[in-house]
Amino acid sequence: MKTRFVTSLVFTLLLFSCIKDKKEDVINYIQENDKLPEFTVKNATGEELHSEDLTGKVTLLTFFVTTCGDCKRELPKIDSVWNELKNNPSFRLVTISRGETVEVVNAFWKKQNFTTPFYLASDKEVFSLFANSTIPRVYLIDRENIVTWMAIEQIDLSAKQLIGKIEQIM
Repeated sequence: MKTRFVTSLVFTLLLFSCIKDKKEDVINYIQENDKLPEFTVKNATGEELHSEDLTGKVTLLTFFVTTCGDCKRELPKIDSVWNELKNNPSFRLVTISRGETVEVVNAFWKKQNFTTPFYLASDKEVFSLFANSTIPRVYLIDRENIVTWMAIEQIDLSAKQLIGKIEQIM
């Protein structure tokens, strides 16, 4: 009985923890005030998005995995931001699933009732331009593709506060 409880507790903690790839120090390759690196991702229909396409818009960029507990906690905030700002032509939201298939993300999106568009990075190549581990990661990027703010593992802001932060630089 005790073994089952301990096993269940450990499993539950793993489900609700962020994803750290290895037992190594987290290295952030992109910091606030850095220029956005060049990358390309595809949406669910295969349409490509290049990082240079973001120039001229304020962008909220998020890396996630559908099995990550911290991502599950933070993605509803991102979806709320999208629902509030999606009609603003100065805003762009880019959510990137790291290493998952379109079928997996579509099923998760449907279950969560998310309307946020998403992109796929089938491997960790795009993510590795930003950091060596730990998600979710959220970056606020200005019109010149400069990172003005970032959050790792958790967004210490409500959706309303995050919207305010975005509107300040729009």
